[in-house]
Amino acid sequence: MSNFKIAWLFPDTLFLHGERGNLLALARFAQLAGFEPEIQKVDFTSATFAPEEYDIIFCAPGEISSFPAVRDWLLPYKAQLREYVDGGRPMLVTGTSVGLFGKQILRSDGSEAEGLGIIFTQFSENKAVYGDDIWFECEYNNEKMEIIGNQIQMGDLNIVSEKPFGHLRYGYGNTGKDRNEGVLRGNSIFTNTLGPMLVCNPWLTEEIIRVAAAARDITVGDFGYEPTLERRSFATKQKFIETKETGLTNCGR
Repeated sequence: MSNFKIAWLFPDTLFLHGERGNLLALARFAQLAGFEPEIQKVDFTSATFAPEEYDIIFCAPGEISSFPAVRDWLLPYKAQLREYVDGGRPMLVTGTSVGLFGKQILRSDGSEAEGLGIIFTQFSENKAVYGDDIWFECEYNNEKMEIIGNQIQMGDLNIVSEKPFGHLRYGYGNTGKDRNEGVLRGNSIFTNTLGPMLVCNPWLTEEIIRVAAAARDITVGDFGYEPTLERRSFATKQKFIETKETGLTNCGR
């Protein structure tokens, strides 16, 4: 087995919603693909950070008040992070932390802060928190799929000039005003979807591992994993969503 390195950004600062489950899914499927996964924490105690050394970079949600300190630490590595993303390497950022990687963060108290500017978005903090299921269609690594998770939305993600990650079947998405969900920049995913998303939707996890392996010129075949339980769970959640009073009509379907 060859090593497969996953960077976990600021786990003791950005730790909301149990999103470490995404790391477990990535590590498990990397193992099924024949790699030896290694998760490395990158935080304020790290001497340095070299994004290009990692096969996947993961960043979980955190409190918006913590973003300036994290941004300042990551700022010297901005060019390397942008090269990583624009070079087609896979990064996964979930929940509020999508705002950290955008250009501007607008707080509900009227104050403003700069993001890292890796993606061209503006994050506007809401005074109320929205929570519900989310269901959308997307395409990743040339594979079309549907994703179901949940969303705990603390702010609106306004896309300036980016491609949405998905198109809603049900849920709030980026702003609650259109059908856009998240941002897909190259092979990097910036999403509102929690769950953890990669545990609930292993078909996406497989493709992320394939993309990471392809960056090493390695083709991954069959993972030897049959997501029967996850498919049944997906169908159950789909039926539940369809019975909600708001239905799918409010999502533009």
